[in-house]
Amino acid sequence: MSLAVVLFFAVGTLSEVYLLTIVSGYISIMNTLSLIMFTFIVGNIIGRSWGKEYFEKMQWHLRSRSVPGDEVLNGSVMALSGMFLVTPGVITDFLGVLILIPMTRGVFKNIA
Repeated sequence: MSLAVVLFFAVGTLSEVYLLTIVSGYISIMNTLSLIMFTFIVGNIIGRSWGKEYFEKMQWHLRSRSVPGDEVLNGSVMALSGMFLVTPGVITDFLGVLILIPMTRGVFKNIA
């Protein structure tokens, strides 16, 4: 099991680096670094604003003694989106943006 996890992260990291070098070949290194910084900032904003919003909704449900089922799922999927956007790379940014789209967010909710 641990070998599979190590291989997954190794292949993921190598593919991210490979795709970043391809992107930097097309749009230059400075533009690629700017794109990485932009997605980092967007991921930070998403993590702070939407994470706080879903956390407050979850707390409200817990105080009113009701089950916060959908808020927990929405909050964790949006937190995952923020983490994907903060992580530098093409694949993780693509997944982070896909989670932001409401139509495709349901797919990720079903996976979670």
